[in-house]
Amino acid sequence: MNSGRAIKNFHKAIIKAATQKLGRDLTEKEKKFITSRGGFIALEMILDTVKSESKESVEKYLNSE
Repeated sequence: MNSGRAIKNFHKAIIKAATQKLGRDLTEKEKKFITSRGGFIALEMILDTVKSESKESVEKYLNSE
């Protein structure tokens, strides 16, 4: 399996989940927060946060850098 492809698919899944949670397209800053990570553990943590936290918490989290 190509890990680069797997990471891109993980990014897409997180962006989709975050877009649904926030009810809007993500800003470039929010997308960069997600796509700047390449480790599976970090990406799993981001996805878990997006899925489990409130809309307000997710928005703050994605803009925390």
